[in-house]
Amino acid sequence: MLNYFPTELLSEILVKLPVKTLTRFTGVSKSWRSIITSAAFIASHLSNNSKNQTLLLTRYGHDNKLDQFSLLKVSENGGFGINSSMAIEAPFGFPIEYSNVVGYCDGLVCLSNCMFFRNPWQRGIMIWNPSVRNHIVLPEPTINPEGPHIAVLGFGVASRAHVKVVRLVYKCTIFDGFSGSVPPQVEIFSLKTWSWRRLIGGVDVALRAYSNVYRQAFLNGVVHWLAKEPIHDRSSILAFDIGDEVFGEVMLPYELATGASVKLGVFVIEESLGIVGSTNESCGVWVMKEYRVKESWTKLYKIDLVEGINNLVGFWKSGEALLTLRDLWLAVYNPETKETKDLGFYGNPYSSYVDIYAESLLLW
Repeated sequence: MLNYFPTELLSEILVKLPVKTLTRFTGVSKSWRSIITSAAFIASHLSNNSKNQTLLLTRYGHDNKLDQFSLLKVSENGGFGINSSMAIEAPFGFPIEYSNVVGYCDGLVCLSNCMFFRNPWQRGIMIWNPSVRNHIVLPEPTINPEGPHIAVLGFGVASRAHVKVVRLVYKCTIFDGFSGSVPPQVEIFSLKTWSWRRLIGGVDVALRAYSNVYRQAFLNGVVHWLAKEPIHDRSSILAFDIGDEVFGEVMLPYELATGASVKLGVFVIEESLGIVGSTNESCGVWVMKEYRVKESWTKLYKIDLVEGINNLVGFWKSGEALLTLRDLWLAVYNPETKETKDLGFYGNPYSSYVDIYAESLLLW
């Protein structure tokens, strides 16, 4: 009877189901597996699933080691809240405790253990899909200078299928204060070819991206890093288009570009590029209303860092800010009421990663 069921109708039904159910259904028949694993179905399912209310959260223990990933189901009925949480196991054999999150995109998480305590015999970059419980460990990069250097990673998915990791390698010399000279050497890993490829021409923008201690923001197929223009000591954003493999610059508002005492963070806020400028007293939240138009930067609101509030770590879809507290790990801030609500998660408030999460079938 299944053979007579119209393929188009079957796809419309299956695309509404969760990933866990779909992975089981691949065993029903060859035709079902062919549908579920097709590129068109995976893209359609991801688009349909992007409306789900879920947060990806990493928790660091008090020894600053990454010890847990969680998915949080969010409820917005009567205000932002957490309905349930589920811890997810990290892939076996990868040294997660010394890892940092490079970025998240389309249900995939990119992790790197290149920053601290690197074992030279162990590969250091991994792409992981928590929903299908599958991961890949990337081959060793090809650009490995013998002298001091800094490597910065970026991660994204082009056209919801083409998974890439970009790696910027800055050589460090006494002339640049060992902070990295521009331009860097650049190489790109493509899942399609399963190889690293050097980018001819490299970066044609005189910016030095900050290390992966700072988060990236992936928006409109473009990776965004905080960066510094070393000649004039000006802060900016280095952008890399994952599809076209072209670098560019996104200028910051003047008070953030030149503010030496302001700590910056780049985010996606309500599907726009956002920047947070923090001092010891407050966090200013900015959004770029028109992409790559410097004059369109708009300051949305300011959060006073009263006693107990440590840092701003992310944003929800409707613009609420997610904060870390000294006693509790995570709280939500409503910019309209200026009220903070504890969400009841414990951990290290100084180290964190939070992002909006959607299940996907990529890597299945």
